[in-house]
Amino acid sequence: MPMSPLASVTLFFLTLTVGYFVVVGAASLAGALTRGGRRERAVDAYEALAVSRFTIPVSIIVPVEAGDHPSLSKSIQALLDLDYPELEVIVVTERMPEASVEALKNHWSLEPKEFFYRRSLATAAVHRIYGSERDSRLVLVEKAPGGRADALNCGVSFARFRYIVSVSPAVSFDPNALLRLMSPALRDPATVLAVTSYVERRREGRGPIVAENVEWTKAGDDYQRLASIRSWMASRLAWHQLRCGIPPRDGVSAFRRDALLEIGGFSVDAADAELDLLIRLQTGPRAGRVVRTSEVFGHLETLTVARAAETAGRRRRALIEAFHTFATTRKGGDARVTMMAVLAVELMTPVAQVFVLALIVVATSAGWVNWNAPFLVLLFLTFGYGLVSASALLLRVGTPGAPDTADLKRLLLRAPLEFVIYRPVFVYSMLTAKR
Repeated sequence: MPMSPLASVTLFFLTLTVGYFVVVGAASLAGALTRGGRRERAVDAYEALAVSRFTIPVSIIVPVEAGDHPSLSKSIQALLDLDYPELEVIVVTERMPEASVEALKNHWSLEPKEFFYRRSLATAAVHRIYGSERDSRLVLVEKAPGGRADALNCGVSFARFRYIVSVSPAVSFDPNALLRLMSPALRDPATVLAVTSYVERRREGRGPIVAENVEWTKAGDDYQRLASIRSWMASRLAWHQLRCGIPPRDGVSAFRRDALLEIGGFSVDAADAELDLLIRLQTGPRAGRVVRTSEVFGHLETLTVARAAETAGRRRRALIEAFHTFATTRKGGDARVTMMAVLAVELMTPVAQVFVLALIVVATSAGWVNWNAPFLVLLFLTFGYGLVSASALLLRVGTPGAPDTADLKRLLLRAPLEFVIYRPVFVYSMLTAKR
């Protein structure tokens, strides 16, 4: 009995979507096997850069949003201890509890300063400016509420140096992190407008995993780490070879201050101010390039599933905004086509996963395919996730900060189950986030 036109169309799209996942999985595995766990060749000797008087100074902006961050002093100390010839740290706070401000003032010997600066970007009002008697490289700015982008713009007005780096106080890193981030800009400061590096999500600060008390890392923590490592794999296999880029899911970026000011700074209306700025730099009038490296700047604590879903939703909105920006810009070339293709793939992949499951259910209900087809497709997607994750882990094990043996075994065991355990909860959290 011949199939109806609707059945034929359904099966065509089902085959097309499954084929898409086959290509993605095969490409990931081929790239991982080709490169193996080899470390990318270091292009600079960090020891030489750390003492060179020609290394470009950097202004580090630390936006502290509403509320308190218990490890802020520790983060400031880590930034000031970075092995970098010349830097300054500008902490911009909004609605920070008075007790926390006093603790910072006492710890860092902060005193009110008459600070003359050029207000390069319009921001909410600045209330007080403090300079540190303990370390002259530290400035604390208290301002009226305006959001993260507004805090970054405020920090840019205070910044004295050519490159701007924004760092969340929650990021942990080693002393060479800034040298790794700035390496592309130090090699080619005339054309590099921005550089992005990778920050890995992983379980921190909750004590060791002890077999006796069965304190296994929560599944959500492992699956967030796997997603983070897959994002790093994309940087390692593809992005570092291109003259354009979008930031990874979590990362730290450096921007050239003159180019940033030319396009009006960080947008307070964007879903992700830093991703939006990177896109506008690549579609703006200034010639230059954005570099997405596979260098690991540091790591962040994992999130609750609800927070992870909220972050993913914001990322999706930012990618849609970016796609629209590239679609409407007059700036052409291969880079624009490449960026639009990559943005489309990142936006389509999660939709395609739901789409293929919905199609197979429809096809089975209508009798167009055998009843066991949904189980075969689910099995395919489950092990497809495991294949891509295993490929990413194969690349990651040869780099600093890679999972240790116990973590690696656990991640490999859990990777094939991500699609059936974590993804349904994650999708449900995304669907119910605004309710």
